[in-house]
Amino acid sequence: MERAIGVFDSGVGGLTVLNSIRSLLPNENIIYIGDNYHCPYGDKTPEQLFEYASGIVEYFIEQNVKLIVLACNTTSSTVLESLQVAYPQITIIGVIDATVEDFISRKVDNTLVIATSATIKSKKYPDTIKQIDSSIKTYSLATPKLVPLVESGMYKEGIYEVLHEYLDNYLGKVQSIILGCTHYPILKEQIKRVLPNIEYVSSSEAISKNVKAFLADKNLLNINSDNYIKIYTTGETEEFRYSSSGFFDYTGLKVEHIVIK
Repeated sequence: MERAIGVFDSGVGGLTVLNSIRSLLPNENIIYIGDNYHCPYGDKTPEQLFEYASGIVEYFIEQNVKLIVLACNTTSSTVLESLQVAYPQITIIGVIDATVEDFISRKVDNTLVIATSATIKSKKYPDTIKQIDSSIKTYSLATPKLVPLVESGMYKEGIYEVLHEYLDNYLGKVQSIILGCTHYPILKEQIKRVLPNIEYVSSSEAISKNVKAFLADKNLLNINSDNYIKIYTTGETEEFRYSSSGFFDYTGLKVEHIVIK
């Protein structure tokens, strides 16, 4: 029960998942890795993504974690199944199924999925939605400029020009938007100003509910309140803290550099 949950993303975006998990499951021990050295993931090939993710999964296995969460839509849409086959000894879950379940529960007729180029190219979101309800209209939009802007900390200064460039065509056209990248909840309030009065579905919030359900089902919930959170980046620690300090509370926590083999 006291073994940690392993969470990883291409950078700081997965901290939105960490926030959701520690809010819902405050007793859990968590190890987080942001692979900033290879960020962004959205323009990488499936072969590259599998290589990056495999190294992190193997590190988590060495740390004896009880669950691995791909807090990244790009890896969830492209290499999740391959990782599950390659590492059957550990449960690995992604964010997409949980996000689609959350979306379907909203009972809306159409949605806009915004995500990285790799996630959009995979067609994972529209295909999964169609399997459940083929009557729902799904629009898909690659938004490759957003992750680098979040990672640079530019979201703190406002990025409305880019958001208008991407989203203005969908104003009055969609009833909901799926934030198909864990970086995007960081921009939620800004996106709301561009596309107001619609349903917002966050993959970060959705996956935390699945984590809780899985741990409860397997009787793995940690009841010990003396917990820890370890945060690592494969990139520069100060850049990592700067770009995430606007939405993540580092009180009592530190960021350490890690080298993944």
